[in-house]
Amino acid sequence: MASSDDEAEAVPSTVSNYEFVDDKDEPVSFAELTFQWNDTESLDGNKRHVFLRGTADNGLQKIYKQVTTWKIDSSRIEPAISVLSKENDWMKLEKPRKAFQDTVRSILITVHSLHFLKRNPESSGKALWDHLSKVFSVYEPRPSENDLVDHMNFINEIVKCDTQLAQSKVLLTFLEAKPKKKKMVDEVGSISEFIVDDIIDDDEEEEEEDESEYNHFESLCAICDDGGELLCCDGKCLRSFHATVDDGAQSQCESLGFTKAQVKAMKNQDFYCKNCEYQQHQCYACGELGSSDQSSHAEVFRCVNATCGHFYHPDCVARLLHPDAQSKADELKKKIAAGESFACPLHHCCVCKQREDKDNHELQFAMCRRCPTSYHRKCLPKYYIFPLMFLWKAPCV
Repeated sequence: MASSDDEAEAVPSTVSNYEFVDDKDEPVSFAELTFQWNDTESLDGNKRHVFLRGTADNGLQKIYKQVTTWKIDSSRIEPAISVLSKENDWMKLEKPRKAFQDTVRSILITVHSLHFLKRNPESSGKALWDHLSKVFSVYEPRPSENDLVDHMNFINEIVKCDTQLAQSKVLLTFLEAKPKKKKMVDEVGSISEFIVDDIIDDDEEEEEEDESEYNHFESLCAICDDGGELLCCDGKCLRSFHATVDDGAQSQCESLGFTKAQVKAMKNQDFYCKNCEYQQHQCYACGELGSSDQSSHAEVFRCVNATCGHFYHPDCVARLLHPDAQSKADELKKKIAAGESFACPLHHCCVCKQREDKDNHELQFAMCRRCPTSYHRKCLPKYYIFPLMFLWKAPCV
């Protein structure tokens, strides 16, 4: 299969909406390429032709190039993966095509695991899985030990080359255990032998969230709070919107202002709201806009719950979680700013501080759509009428 690249064509520095295919146009992971550890060392890959297909320049330039090698830049807060073209040009990978995510899922999770443990060799297994759940919050199923098992040989070779990774107790325990793949039913909520030496106390258990929790924004427009024909954001905010004025006519929603033709053209593409596109999100506590770019001085951080798309300033959420304990709030603020995950107040009843039990009628949640406030049925003040779908707008100021 010949490439259509023009020799005079400028080689892009980054490629997004990418996928890799072999010479039969079948999807293949970049993990099958030769891995370049440093300027002089590399790990051989499969000996077959692999091609990168994607876009650059905000989708204006289409890319199709044969590639031979991949590498990881670990000097940043988030790892950067680049591939080398046959013409000897490096191109950084940004976001895979949605349909290609499953093909590279396990290697991306492995890369992020190694990157995290390289920067934090003393971290516990729980800290690692909390971090991965946050980074891959939109992936289903959530990251598990199975993803690492897929790349045991690669991990082994990397540890031999990296003295920092060789100091990670979590990683060494994992390699020594030589785990096998587990059935999916065993993965749900499991952190397995990977953290066999970790002890989780009651406070830590309080912050672990059920990944099956209801997605509060899936069926209501984030602008007008009404349902109907909605366009869902594929970013981390998890919000939905009336895309056109006609879609939101019943509630007189101003909508996103798209035309029907524009919506139809986006049918097979990922859609990102402006907040997710520019990584600028409002704090759900104070309402102020802040950068959510984890690779460059983030100001707001997302709740760790897999179906919660709310962002917070570290100070705002720390004070909400510890309103009567300033020292605890200050400590939590520092941890969140440093990247530690947290569960926001929406996932605990504001009266009894307990979590939701969907199987118990009295312990189902009513959750405000304008502030981080939740009540159990039994705890809801009598002047509220429990709403359909357990969602309502509290009289927030």
